[in-house]
Amino acid sequence: MNTIFRSAGQVSAKALSPLKSRPLLYRALQLLFAVAAYAAGIYLVDVATPEARLPVVLFAVYFLPAVLRSWLQFYWQLRRDSRGMLTDRKKALNGQ
Repeated sequence: MNTIFRSAGQVSAKALSPLKSRPLLYRALQLLFAVAAYAAGIYLVDVATPEARLPVVLFAVYFLPAVLRSWLQFYWQLRRDSRGMLTDRKKALNGQ
């Protein structure tokens, strides 16, 4: 069983390697996937319980931290990249 998991991990790592070389794109796709899964989950709970609103609210509140975490990862990556570009620009202006 461990061999199957290890093999699946290697395949997914190989498939995601082009995206991981561009961290901002990778985080943006993670954010889009998280938001789409969140919206689809809310929709499916709403379809499954058409007359009750409490399950929809509970689902939305329970899974909101996952979406917020994805958003924060995207923000931190964008901030890290912009700070890196700013320091590179300062070095270029100072002639270093």
